[in-house]
Amino acid sequence: MRRIHKHKKRKRRESFARTPPGTPPGTVIVSPEAAPSTVRVLAYGPTELLEENIVDVSRARELMDKQPVMWVDVEGLGDANTIHALGEMFGVHRLALEDIVTIHQRPKVEQYGAQLFIVARAVYLGDQLDTEQINLFVGRNFVLTFQEGRPGDCLEAIRERIRKKGGRIRDAGHDYLAYALLDAIVDSYFPILEEYGERLETLEDEILLRPRVDTVARIHGIKRDLLTLRRAMWPQRETFNALLRGEGSVMTAETRLYMRDCYDHSVQILDLLETYRELGSDLIDMYLSMVGNRTNEIMRVLTVISVIFIPLTFIAGVYGMNFDTGASPWNMPELKWYLGYPFALLLMLLVALVQMIFFRRKGWLGSPRGTDAREEGKNEGT
Repeated sequence: MRRIHKHKKRKRRESFARTPPGTPPGTVIVSPEAAPSTVRVLAYGPTELLEENIVDVSRARELMDKQPVMWVDVEGLGDANTIHALGEMFGVHRLALEDIVTIHQRPKVEQYGAQLFIVARAVYLGDQLDTEQINLFVGRNFVLTFQEGRPGDCLEAIRERIRKKGGRIRDAGHDYLAYALLDAIVDSYFPILEEYGERLETLEDEILLRPRVDTVARIHGIKRDLLTLRRAMWPQRETFNALLRGEGSVMTAETRLYMRDCYDHSVQILDLLETYRELGSDLIDMYLSMVGNRTNEIMRVLTVISVIFIPLTFIAGVYGMNFDTGASPWNMPELKWYLGYPFALLLMLLVALVQMIFFRRKGWLGSPRGTDAREEGKNEGT
């Protein structure tokens, strides 16, 4: 009976959906599968913090000048009216608004007048690896972010830092907030890379002990996820490099120094990705080698068994010939011996033992003689 392997169907990402050809530039078309939009405002200074989930976007305008820094975070891209209203309120360019809802963008940085538009990609690991586009608008005393609204927000740590008094983020300006958000996005890659590193180590142990049929498929799945991470991080490194060089007047010179940390982390992530991808390729080679060695061991055992039974079959064939012993004294006189049958069995056993001793001395059975000698030398040295 043929075994049917059921593979989990990979989720089709909605990020591949694009606007129809011929659509005017700047058109905002939300996906019907997009999460509903929720708006959270954090307006803060060194001593005060105003945090509020707003329903009416005009409330953000009321909070705009009450504190030195305001962070407007939109989770979910399913409400086009909310996106248009916030874009009009903060002077976001129409092309940037289109990029917000078109969630297949590569990480990049663009300047629209006095504002910076930054696209970054965060990663999440559940049943499958997934990436999320996070858009940041950095303007005068505000940071406006748009997220797809998936569970496991990597920016929650920044909210906790803002809620606590005495931190540097409360004393710094809006550009430092943008850096902190980007730094949190980059740092979200490290736990996922550690998880993939542990998976590769587990697969390595499995291959050395007893490889399974689906081992290669699992290795290919990890390599595919690592390629996804590389595609997300490679252009993101260039984005950090552009911010580090000071493209745009929003980032101060002091904050650009902190951007070195993001750039260094992105380089480390890319190095780890390349290392893990090479390790995945090495594991596939190791798997094929182990399977080949196991096949060779099986063939060696079967060959030895066959070689042992060849002379035994010859002996049994000789004594199985039906020559009439009464016609000639030369016609198999052993058939009339009292111990003829035990003699034949002992002869077969003796031939088999001699062959096994010979194979053992040649190193064709068990460990090779060179290996035993090396092991004895190590034991004597210890």
